[in-house]
Formats: sequence, structure tokens, C-alpha cells
Amino acid sequence: MIAKIELRRAFLSKRAFWVYALALFPFIIFLVSSMQTKVRRADLSSHARTTPALLDSVQEGETDESVVKRLGSTSKDRQWSDPFGPQIINETTGTTEQDIEPGHTARFIRLSIFVPNVTRDRTARIYEFEVYGDGPANLALNRPAISSPPCSPDEGPEKAFNGSVSGGTKDRWCSRGVGLFLQVELGESLPIKRVVIKHASAGGEAERLNTRVFTVQASNDGSAFETLAGEKISTHRRLTYFDGSREARFEFTDGKLASREIQPLLNFEEDRRIFAGVFQFFYLRLAIFFGCLGIFMNLFRGEMLDKTLHYWFLVPARRGVLLAGKYGAGLIASAVIFAGGTLLCFGVLLWTHDPIQVQAYWQSSGMTHLFWYMAAAVFGCIGYGSVFLTAGLLMRNPIIPAAVMLGWESINGFLPAFLQKVSVLYYLQSLCPVPAPIDKDVPSLLQLLLAPAAPASRTGAIIGLLVVTAVVLWIARIAIHRMQVTYSMET
Repeated sequence: MIAKIELRRAFLSKRAFWVYALALFPFIIFLVSSMQTKVRRADLSSHARTTPALLDSVQEGETDESVVKRLGSTSKDRQWSDPFGPQIINETTGTTEQDIEPGHTARFIRLSIFVPNVTRDRTARIYEFEVYGDGPANLALNRPAISSPPCSPDEGPEKAFNGSVSGGTKDRWCSRGVGLFLQVELGESLPIKRVVIKHASAGGEAERLNTRVFTVQASNDGSAFETLAGEKISTHRRLTYFDGSREARFEFTDGKLASREIQPLLNFEEDRRIFAGVFQFFYLRLAIFFGCLGIFMNLFRGEMLDKTLHYWFLVPARRGVLLAGKYGAGLIASAVIFAGGTLLCFGVLLWTHDPIQVQAYWQSSGMTHLFWYMAAAVFGCIGYGSVFLTAGLLMRNPIIPAAVMLGWESINGFLPAFLQKVSVLYYLQSLCPVPAPIDKDVPSLLQLLLAPAAPASRTGAIIGLLVVTAVVLWIARIAIHRMQVTYSMET
């Protein structure tokens, strides 16, 4: 009867609602990840598939065109370039002055603009584009020019070669969109030694509108251009293919295969290791620990804070029975919450993967793994629950015992093997069917320190936890028999 009444407090106490968040947090993370994977699979499957043999046949050094020709339509095809123009060396005047070394002979000079400014505006603004040879004369002054479509008839390419920057926005070349360029014809092939570019702020506009990424190129025939100022433009292309189970990404630089990455979209073995890590590092160390703190500490401390404990002491029932009833209620609540959370996480893990793989796993060791994961959660509630129930009887401030025990459990992996065994966590991990993974990138010394002691047998772990629980509850029984209710001390 006592346990039945206390179940409401254990399940619905406002002071312990956050326990549900702890229990369900891994489930939510796994669910979101699973849904993202399913969406990704659906997206890749909506395009043409290739065969595993063709995916494996792609080798470094191949061209993007040859790969597309052999493998066919892609799931994704992304192309981009990363040009870097000369820097604006005078932020005050908004002018770029770039020496061309070694000198170059050309008839056509082109300014190619890739990022017009630092804002989202795709408008390029150039007030003057000057070209110099060996002498002081501007070779581009009033020469014929062409460009990408200007913003207006009054802002054509000729405005960038008229020798003036003082006429306001109508004294500039302006073009908007993509493929922006400004080109001048010098009349004949001439030696080019220096270029001067006057950007938006040179004409009185805001500095943020100055050209951001561009190159200066030269040509003798107006078709084949060579970069003079700015690094060589590298083009990139990433092709994505899908063979039904693996996603392949081939990245090309300047038309040649630079890297290849072929990964299974889902890796059942890897996901099971991730689940083992989440269960042992988060669920056992934090979620169940703090969840039991919230549930069991509240069974007596909550009554003291609400000033209702004396009603139980007036009931014609032995205090040992009251202790057993409250502990039973807390155990049922915590076991349902955390074993249920474990079941939900495990279910989402299986839901994501191929049914054939899941069936084979379930028929071999899956059911056993699930049982022991849930058993570890339940025994965690048994062990931690008894400790925090007793702490609630003995101490007014629950933070102190919680901090001490959390500190001891947290450093467990760094302790010598014989000290690791003086821990609830050691026995809970001994029940887990899969050992927690340790990142191979962790330094060797730290891996050695984190290496767990040899696990106890499952029988030994269960007996050890039950013995510890019995001892702790015996201490709690003594405490409750000696307990005197004094609410004035609880304010």
C-alpha cells in the first residue's frame, strides 16, 4: 500500500520531472540522427544508382569527365573555384596597385571579379582601371572596352577608362550578377608592368563595397587569357554517387581526381559501438546517477520540505515497512524510466538499419545484448537508489553526498584496478554486453590510465551490487528508526 501511494510522488513529483529529460535525451539524439540518415538515403536513392564495382574502379588521377562518362548520372554534382586576387594595399584611397613581375606582353587586359564586395550585394563597382608599361602613360586610357552587362547605360565599361573618379556614381563601371568582367583592348601587344584598380571607395562610396576577390588576366588574341595578378584559379568539382548502401564522394581539382571517399551510409557495427559508448559514458555515469538522485533523495527530503513526513510516522505501520515501501516505489519508477529509455534507444538503433542485418543480429546476440543493457540500467537504479535514499535520511544537504559520489565515480577510470572495484560503476560496466570504445586518437598514456580493470563476472557483479545495496539499506533502516521530525531545521 505504501509503495502504491509513493509511486505517484516518484513518477509525478515536480522536483523530478527533469529525470525524464535525462532518460530520453539519448533517445532523442538517436531518433534525430536516424531520421537524418533516412532522409539522406531517400535523397540519394531518388537519383540514379551506380554499381559497387564501378565505384571501386575510380582511381586517383582520373579526370572528372572520364568518371562521369563511365559511372553515369550523379546523385550530387557541385562545382566551385577559389580565386584570390591582389589585395587592396591602400584602404584609405580604395586603390590596388599591383606590379606585374616578370613583365608580360599583351593586347587585351581583363579584370575578372568573383566576389564583388564583403556584403551580399552582387554588384561590382570599378571607378578606374589603369594599365602601365615602362613609362608613366596609362595605356588603357580611353581605349575600347567591353564588360559583363552594366547596371545602366550610364555605367558602361568606358567609364572605367576615362581617367576620372570624381563624377559620382555615373563616373564608374557597374555590373551585377555572376561572371563579372571588365576588359580593355590596348590596340597592339604592349609590355605590361603595372596595373592600378580604383574601387568603390576611391569614388566616395563605402569601403565595404570595395572589390573583394578578383584576378587580372592578359591575352594577345582576346580568347586565351593568362593570369597576371592573383594566384592561379583552381577549379573544384565534387561528384557524389550511391550504390544502394555506400555513398562515394570524388573530389577533383583542376579536372583531376584529388581525393576519393567511399563510406557505408550506415555502419551497423559502428553504430552498436556508439550505442555502447553512449550507454556507459552518459547513461550509467550521468543519467541514471542524477536520475536516482532526483527520485530517491526526494522520497524523504521532499516530504521534509513539504512538511508532510510526520503523517507517515503517525500511521500504524513500522518504519522499516515505510522505508521498504518508499524504496520500492522509487525503484519501480526509476527502473521503468531508465530501462524504458534504454529500450527506446535500442529500438531506434535497430529501426535505422537494414532489416536483414537486424534480423541476423537479433537472432544471434541482439536479444541478449538488450537484456543486459536493460539489466545494467535496473541494477544501476538499485545501487544508486539505495545510496541516495539513505543520504536523504542522514543529510540535510543532498549536494554534498552527490558531489562526493560523483567525484569518486568520475575518476574511477584513472584509479588502480583494485580501487576501481570499490565503485558501483565498475559492477554496472561488468554487466554491459559490449565494452565502451576508447578513441584511438587519445594519447597512449591516457589510454593506459583509462583502461578499465578486468570486469567482474556477471554473477559476481550482481551479488556485489545486491550486497552493497543491502548494507546501505540496513544503515537507512537504523537511521529512520532514530529519526525525529523537526521541520524548523528544514527551512
